[in-house]
Amino acid sequence: MKKMFFAILAVVCVACSHPVSDPDVAQVVDDVLQSRCSIRQYIPQKVSRDTLYEIAVMGIKAPNGRNLQSYELRIVDNPELLQAMYDAVKQDNPALVEGQESLFYGAPCVIFIANDTSYDMSQVDCGLLGENMIIKAWSMGLGTCCLAHPIRLIKDSPSCAPFVEQLGFSQGFNLLYSIAIGYPAEEPNTRPRSFDMVKFIDAH
Repeated sequence: MKKMFFAILAVVCVACSHPVSDPDVAQVVDDVLQSRCSIRQYIPQKVSRDTLYEIAVMGIKAPNGRNLQSYELRIVDNPELLQAMYDAVKQDNPALVEGQESLFYGAPCVIFIANDTSYDMSQVDCGLLGENMIIKAWSMGLGTCCLAHPIRLIKDSPSCAPFVEQLGFSQGFNLLYSIAIGYPAEEPNTRPRSFDMVKFIDAH
């Protein structure tokens, strides 16, 4: 309950455009960020659309260049459609999905993200959008996995063209990557990170 209180407090402060300086709030944020890991096994439980919409809204709250919101999202929570995409890829090139039963690790929901190709920083905006959604989902007990390879397979598969069209992205938008989302069926450990690339530059 205490964590929930501080999480709500953080949201209220952010909504009011004031930085959060409460150490308890900072600790909750640290806990979420440090515990998050990619999930590649999901239980077959549907995620409510209210929950998915809440996650999408928090994604859209992410920073974006000149507030252009140079992205579009399509949320697919239809298992038959996700299976049809896999079947189409398998039909065109079975070797690419050999040993797999799903393009998205069996997640019950996938968020497809496209960038506006007329804006040269739109891919950065899409990354910020996705990170917000991933962190929000984790804070709600949902697992995610950021996936680009399945999008390559889908875009390279002629049989998938009708499904890409069904997503209905606006003209000039490019399907960039996807986020699998659902309730985790595993508890993997977070992977170690190297911090050697962090350097402070001093003036001479």
